[in-house]
Amino acid sequence: MAVDAVKRNYVSAHVTAIETPSPKRVPSICPVFPRCGGCQALHLAYDAQLEWKRRMLADALRRLGGLADVEIDATVPTPASVGAGYRNKVSLVTRFADGAMQLGFYEARSHRIVPIEACPVLLPRLDEAVKRLVEMAKEMPQPFSGARHVVARASATGEELVVSFNGAKPNKAAGAYVDDLRARIPELTGVVASWELESENAVFGARSATLWGSPMLKETVAGAALRFGIESFFQINTAVLEVIAQRLVEELSGAARVVDLYCGVGTFAVILGRHGVSTTGVEWFKPAVDEAAANAAANGVVNAAFEHASAVDAVSGERGRTLLAGTGAVILDPPRKGCEPQVLNALADHGVSRIVYVSCNPATLARDASTLVARGYTVQRATPYDMFPQTGHVEIVTTFKKT
Repeated sequence: MAVDAVKRNYVSAHVTAIETPSPKRVPSICPVFPRCGGCQALHLAYDAQLEWKRRMLADALRRLGGLADVEIDATVPTPASVGAGYRNKVSLVTRFADGAMQLGFYEARSHRIVPIEACPVLLPRLDEAVKRLVEMAKEMPQPFSGARHVVARASATGEELVVSFNGAKPNKAAGAYVDDLRARIPELTGVVASWELESENAVFGARSATLWGSPMLKETVAGAALRFGIESFFQINTAVLEVIAQRLVEELSGAARVVDLYCGVGTFAVILGRHGVSTTGVEWFKPAVDEAAANAAANGVVNAAFEHASAVDAVSGERGRTLLAGTGAVILDPPRKGCEPQVLNALADHGVSRIVYVSCNPATLARDASTLVARGYTVQRATPYDMFPQTGHVEIVTTFKKT
């Protein structure tokens, strides 16, 4: 083992040789593992991955949140019927090298690109689309030259498959090659261009245009039909989202009213509405708010309303008092950075009795759990879900109750 860096609270290192393989070490199913930064655990038996993620959560709550006595459920696996390929979305990086246009992923902790031919953790039909995109990039590089990322998304429960070419400027070449794309990917239902990226790490830009077909996808989750654009946030493992949705229905079906902060395209609000729970969703991304309202209407849900606002603005001042009045529970489903302190403190100040926190980052969950416990909440249940098999990421649903 060689040490890479020594930090104040930890040391990072990498393996230089394996003297005695662990009985939990398995052959990788991917030819570019471990160079590719997308997966971190393809060499680890699946049962060991599940236990590792449970320990990861326990360690974060103990070290970062000061919560050593929280009982954590066993990690809920991805349903076996899904198989190795589960991801419904992929974001490929473009690079012209060695005389050819290449598509791939970033190497871990770098901006070096690892070219790929396929990706075994994608839904099978999405993986097939990626293979065709890789071939086309080599033979017809023009539409890829103006793109920084090529994003492809497929429905796990429907027929839709959409590709987006994302770069600094409008991609005119992508529009000119739509017929070639359709010929290579017969399942294609939409082609999009997105531009005016706000930063080097941004995947989608401030502006977009549909070059052909429709940018919309459709998934059915817990009986709700949900439509959303390729740019909107939606969980990448539809099968595990189904399991989490069932958990929320079980926990919140008796609530008089639920506020769903960071609600995205209205997934949880619409599903709860179908079970008779009145819900108000809050989302900052305006297209997702519009999609949430359309999803409620399409599912015949009349007891769900949606507000376009940041979570902080929604719970602050008179607006917050109105929103949270009579609320039986709040769902928090923030991005990886977690919740803003103003949100957590507002919920505590208004005496919200129950909070169901859906997190994809054990570190920020631990930080926010510490804040909530300090404000009088207790952790009732913490369950990791394997939303991201073969990786070091985990989805967590944690229930807090006001004491």
